Amino acid sequence: MIVAVVNIIAAIIAVVLAVMDVEGFTENGVVYYAICAVGELITSGLYFMYGQKVRNGQIDRKIDILATFVKIVGITMIIGGLFAAAAVIAIGADIGAALIGMIVPIILGLIVIFIASKINDGKQTIGDKLIWIILLVVFVLSILVAIVEIISIVGILYGICDLIIYSFMVLLLIDEEVKSEMGI
Repeated sequence: MIVAVVNIIAAIIAVVLAVMDVEGFTENGVVYYAICAVGELITSGLYFMYGQKVRNGQIDRKIDILATFVKIVGITMIIGGLFAAAAVIAIGADIGAALIGMIVPIILGLIVIFIASKINDGKQTIGDKLIWIILLVVFVLSILVAIVEIISIVGILYGICDLIIYSFMVLLLIDEEVKSEMGI
């Protein structure tokens, strides 16, 4: 939940910096970053609500925590794609290119949401084992990307948040209870 608050703060900072025209952004740059930051605010709010539900015990089974997180990631991919496309269109880019750029995260987001529905469906299939392996690889790669974000300083707040989130997700994924529920 604290990570979501830090993400919200980072998104607010991005909006303020875009509006203040920090670092000589062009007018298009201000518009682009402001629209993207609004998308970040929305997705950070989703992570905050998810964290609240886990904290309050509304989501308490480890497998459900994992499945819900993966579902939130899918939803945020879709939202991010929509806002990125809106930002590109707002600065006058080709609408066709923006729509194609929007379709990819929407399709990926829908696939991730589908995968989330399979995580805690109560069935232990070969698909669960495959999903477990894919999630482990994705979460470890996400940790590496977070470290690069931190090192680059550009995305330090997002990097720290992602490092914390994905480290916990790896720990959750290798938990014996989750592995057992997924047939590992």
